[in-house]
Amino acid sequence: MTYKTLILFLCVKAAAILLLITYGEIGLGPDEAQYWTWSRHPDWGYYSKPPGIAWEILLGTSVFGNTELGVRILPVAIGFALPLALFFLAKQVRLSPSACFWSAICFAASPLGILSSFLAITDGGMILFWILACISLVGSVQRKEQPHYLLLGLYIGLGALFKWPIYSLWLIVGGAWLLCPWIPSWRSLRNFAFGIFTSFLGLIPSVYWNATHEWATFKHVLATLNGGHSPEIGPHTATAANPIEFLGAQALLVSPILFILLLLAWGRTLPSFKTLPKGIALCGLSSLALVAFGAAAACTMKMQGNWLVFAYPTAFVFLAWYACEYGKKKWMIAGVALSIVLGTIVYAIPSIQSHQLLASWQIPYKVNPFRHNIGWNNLASVLTEAGYQPDKDFLFADKYQTTSILSFYGPQQKQAYFLNLWEIRKNQFSFWPTMTDERVGKRGFFIVVENVPQLNSETLSEKYLNKLKPYFSQVHFIGTQPLFHAYGKTVKGALIYECEGYNGKMPINPEKY
Repeated sequence: MTYKTLILFLCVKAAAILLLITYGEIGLGPDEAQYWTWSRHPDWGYYSKPPGIAWEILLGTSVFGNTELGVRILPVAIGFALPLALFFLAKQVRLSPSACFWSAICFAASPLGILSSFLAITDGGMILFWILACISLVGSVQRKEQPHYLLLGLYIGLGALFKWPIYSLWLIVGGAWLLCPWIPSWRSLRNFAFGIFTSFLGLIPSVYWNATHEWATFKHVLATLNGGHSPEIGPHTATAANPIEFLGAQALLVSPILFILLLLAWGRTLPSFKTLPKGIALCGLSSLALVAFGAAAACTMKMQGNWLVFAYPTAFVFLAWYACEYGKKKWMIAGVALSIVLGTIVYAIPSIQSHQLLASWQIPYKVNPFRHNIGWNNLASVLTEAGYQPDKDFLFADKYQTTSILSFYGPQQKQAYFLNLWEIRKNQFSFWPTMTDERVGKRGFFIVVENVPQLNSETLSEKYLNKLKPYFSQVHFIGTQPLFHAYGKTVKGALIYECEGYNGKMPINPEKY
């Protein structure tokens, strides 16, 4: 297996993803649409994330327009670059050519690798700079030299423009000082501190934005780590803990067979890590430490499945080494094949359901993992039929996710507004001009999007009607319009309300982040 074979595989993968983006049923997810709205307001920071993802989308849409392809073209490029970077990381570890190849293929074919190539999310950019930083670290181990702390800090700072957890790499470096006596050359407190200082430059854009926006990002991250604002689940309660769910999510991100192989690799080799090649030991220990930390944290708080995805680049290198050295290569190849087959099926589910394929064995709508990404291409026609005129009227919703979707898929892509009917936490729309600032006296169209079974609730339309009345002279429920059909049945729809004469009032704006 050669580098050229890897390039060919990645070209085929990229072509398949581009076809899926262009002709598939899977539209933007709510977070992707939200990041796109951010990109239309270039800034140094945003409510819940650093600015990197918005800058990335802005670059893509400046070339390919405000389309799904424009939003996702840079993720396709990043998804191409990630396995290549992983290949060179494996080379730095001095794996065999076959192991280098398979470490890259395992990542590229895994659900994590495919999602990083398909969705405009913050993980892709952070993982790319994480791998580049690891290449620098592993290279210094192999050469028995001190890491280039300035370069390491630069990579971490660039990754921090996407997600801040990349700073945990400094904990791995510090841990290596204590646990690995064979790397004394790393121990330069002065250079280490200088590297950390360099990496913190990546925080400057976010700090600058937050200083004039209530320190919203920092408060939001803190609130999320403390359990959020769910009325049912408080901070660090037993109900919030989800260790089984977290580990299940890791298995799904890596692919089941590959995850089992990874567990075997950790269990069989790391107890005697001092006898392992130094680069291999560093990859294995660092990835295990991160996943173990996530599992332990999940015993006391709710951990999202993607919070520790940066553990897996080094894990895939370690896995490929183990499979090739310990006679498990056939299982590794089987894991890759299974991942590709299952991935193909999963990404085809929306089309299978909408075109009524496999009708004799219907896939339940609730197992469709892209329920939040489908049906959006019908929004423009549904809104036009309801009487919405983008030059005169405005769109609004009570969720920032729906507001973002309306902004992207609504006629002429006019920015929609967020009306906090339920006094939930703030979001990016809380810091932009509101309906009170721009739409007093105007007609608005309020949209609620629901999937079954909530879509079939008999009280849902009346509940929203009563909620909207205090803010308009007249509110009329137009009806529920279908957005997506599965095997001929409406499973996703939009409740549409015509709201005349906005009076300028706003719900209470709670200090929740």
